[in-house]
Amino acid sequence: MTEAKKPLITANMVTFARLLPMPLLAMWLYNLGESRSQLWAALIVGTIIGCTDFVDGYLARKQGPTVLGGLVDPIADKVFVALVYVPFVGTGVIPAWACALMFVREFIVTALRSSYEKRQLHMKTSYLAKVKTWTQMQGIGVLMLFPLINDQNIMSWVLGVGIVLPLIAMTILWVVRKKLWKGALVMSAALGALLAVHMKQDPHLTTAWFIMIIVVALTWISGIDYFVGAFKQLRGRGDLGGFDFARIAGALAVPCTMFAALVESPAPAWPLLTVLALELAVGGLDNLLAHHGAAAPASSWGARTLGASALMALCVVVKSAATPLAIAAAAICTAGVVWEFWRGRDYYVDARIRAKARAAATA
Repeated sequence: MTEAKKPLITANMVTFARLLPMPLLAMWLYNLGESRSQLWAALIVGTIIGCTDFVDGYLARKQGPTVLGGLVDPIADKVFVALVYVPFVGTGVIPAWACALMFVREFIVTALRSSYEKRQLHMKTSYLAKVKTWTQMQGIGVLMLFPLINDQNIMSWVLGVGIVLPLIAMTILWVVRKKLWKGALVMSAALGALLAVHMKQDPHLTTAWFIMIIVVALTWISGIDYFVGAFKQLRGRGDLGGFDFARIAGALAVPCTMFAALVESPAPAWPLLTVLALELAVGGLDNLLAHHGAAAPASSWGARTLGASALMALCVVVKSAATPLAIAAAAICTAGVVWEFWRGRDYYVDARIRAKARAAATA
C-alpha cells in the first residue's frame, strides 16, 4: 500500500501566510496619511489576505482538519479584524467606543469558550457568527473605499454592485449545488441600508459611523446565543470560580484600556496593537488547553491581563510616561503569551495526542 502523497500547499500554510503579514499591514495603515496610491495598495493587499480565509477553509475540508489548524484559523480571523480596524480608530475615521465594543464581545466569547472546554462542554459556532466575520471584513473594505472614491455617484454605484454580487453568487450556488447561502442576504441587506444612508448624508463621517453601528450590532447579536447558553449552563452547574472570573475580567479590561490608551494618551500605537493581537491569539490556545485540563490558573492569567491593562490605563492618567508604560504593558503581555505557547506546545503540535494514541495502541 503506497503512502498518500503530501499536498504541496496545506490549509495551515495558507493560514500562517495570512497571519504573518498582518502586523505590517496594520502599521502601514497607521502611517498612510493622505497617500491615495498607498491606500489603494493597502486595500488590495488587505482584500487578498482576507480572501485567503476561503482558500484555507476549502483546503481544510479537502485535506481534513488538524488541531493546529483549528487553533490558528480563528486566531487569524480575529487578529486580521483587530489589526485592520484599530488604525482607523487611531486616525479618527471610526469611533473608539464602537471598536472597543466589537472586541469586548470577541474576548468575552473566547473566555466563555475556555470555561466550556474546561468542563468538557461544547460551544458550537453559530452560522450568524460566521456571517459576523464576513461583515466585519466587508465593513473595513468599504471604509477604505470612501477616502479613495470622492465622487458620491460613483460610490453609490459601487455600493449598488456590492448589493447585487452576493445575490448573484447565492443564485449560482443554489443552481449548481442546491445550497442556500444565507450570508449573502445579510451582506446585501447591510450594504442596502448603507447605500440609503450614503445617498442622504455626508459620506465621510455619517456613513463611517453607520458602518460601525451595523458591524457592532451584528457582532453583539451573533453573541446572544453564546451569552444565553453560558448563563444557563455555567451558572446552573454552580461551579464558577477564579478560573472563569479571571478570564472574564481580562476580557473586559484588555480591550477597554487598550482603546482608551490609544485615543486618550500619547502612547505609540505599536505596543498597544501588540497587546491586542497577542491576547486575541492566546485566547484560542487557552480554549485548547482548557479542553485538555492544562489551561493556565487564574493567578497567572489575571496577573498578565490585568497587569497589562493597569499599565495601559495609567497611560491615560500619567501622559508624560505613556510611552514606557505602553511598552511595559506589551512586554508583560509578550512574556506571558510566549510562555503560554511554549508551555502548551505539545498540545497544538499534536505530540501529546499522538503519544496517548500510541500508548493506547500498545496497552
